Amino acid sequence: MGLFDQISRTIAQSVDRARFEAEKFQKTTRLQSEVNELRRQIDSKLNELGQRAYELLRAGQIQSATLAELSTAVDQLRSALVVKEEELKQAQAEVYVEPPAPAPPPSQSVPIDYGPPPSSTPAVKHCGVCGFQMPGTAMFCPNCGTRVT
Repeated sequence: MGLFDQISRTIAQSVDRARFEAEKFQKTTRLQSEVNELRRQIDSKLNELGQRAYELLRAGQIQSATLAELSTAVDQLRSALVVKEEELKQAQAEVYVEPPAPAPPPSQSVPIDYGPPPSSTPAVKHCGVCGFQMPGTAMFCPNCGTRVT
């Protein structure tokens, strides 16, 4: 029975540790959430404070060199924001323009008949690369430039 008691005790300790860890996780998650909410509230209030100080500075009701610098920086950022918002609107308004359809291949403009060919030269040749029809006396294809024999 000693072995079973030891296994039972080990299992009970493992269950207790798992329960402790789960409760600890719940507690730390809840506390972290509360800390984050308090930080968000502080940031919100600091934002309100900054906005109010900016308005008072602009209205001439308070004087501070530091606040004046910050106010100028805010004005510059707002100007940059307006420019970027306009760029964004333009980018969002862009539409895709279909490219024009490719032009059909040019029709053959090389005359085929230059008079009677010598008896050993065929009247017409076809390029072995592009199939262009050319005079039998041609040494190069006028379409693709391949040497023909």
